[in-house]
Amino acid sequence: MRTPPRSWLGRLWKADAFSPKDFIRRAVFLAVAYGVAELAGLREFTSFLSGTAPPAAVSDATGAFFGCLFMVLYFAWVLLVPILLIAAALGGLWRWHRSGSRFAFLSVGRWR
Repeated sequence: MRTPPRSWLGRLWKADAFSPKDFIRRAVFLAVAYGVAELAGLREFTSFLSGTAPPAAVSDATGAFFGCLFMVLYFAWVLLVPILLIAAALGGLWRWHRSGSRFAFLSVGRWR
């Protein structure tokens, strides 16, 4: 029996470690996590940074936890996601160059 073809999401999830697909998978996961935190309204809980109390519905400890969680996800969104996407692009270009494509003249060195 033939196995059904995997979807693009299935192929992305089964990517090798430190491959361009793996970097994209990690960037997408971090972007989705940040988006969920933003939609959930966790940004309001970062008020503990300025010494003000969190919203009245939660305790100080819970507000500080949500604030720290949002800060970690925010910094991952701002710092890690672009780095992962750049690494995926460079890794993909490197693999494309190493594959001996007929467009290898784009590499540094002599024109063919």
